[in-house]
Amino acid sequence: MNEGLVSKPSDIFILTRDELKEMERFAEKSAGNLVVAIEKSKTIPLHRFIYALGILHVGEETAIDLANHYGSIKKITEASLENLQDIPNIGNVAGKSVYDYFQEERNKKLIQELLERGVKIQGQGLRIKSQKLEGLTFVLTGELESMSRDEAKEKIRALGGDISSSVSKKTSYVVAGKEPGSKHEKAKKLGVKIMREKEFLEMIKE
Repeated sequence: MNEGLVSKPSDIFILTRDELKEMERFAEKSAGNLVVAIEKSKTIPLHRFIYALGILHVGEETAIDLANHYGSIKKITEASLENLQDIPNIGNVAGKSVYDYFQEERNKKLIQELLERGVKIQGQGLRIKSQKLEGLTFVLTGELESMSRDEAKEKIRALGGDISSSVSKKTSYVVAGKEPGSKHEKAKKLGVKIMREKEFLEMIKE
């Protein structure tokens, strides 16, 4: 932004190697790596795209519910307030927030610009493989060795489970990796089952 190369989110997707390598602390290799990373990020699942928009009251789980219900960004932008609020787990507050977001022309323009600059939204929602973890809520803390935290979340959701960012008495399991934080301690205090990575891998095995 300071160099005038980017003024809005969609500008990121038309940055070139030549532009970047002229910047301070950038060289040919680092500029090339960034361009490759940006190109790779152009293809994105619908639920991640919705979450990335930063809509008020729309977290990861709500984004997944929206993606699964509508299946495309076009259908979400055209949804009525009543229709949005009727979706299970969405409710009045999040539904109105989504509706209001897409009533603003600048937000519609942003999405159009992203699409014009090569962003490809994978239209389907999250594919649920089974209901093995249905009714179970997981909280992740610490670093997992076998997968990233995002990959672990995807596996839980694909098996019908839910993710929460905070520990409560309603939490079914806290999955603790290396160097777990305060969530680990809270789980102990509340008597929530703490599961190590090996046990977690056994549970999600298909």
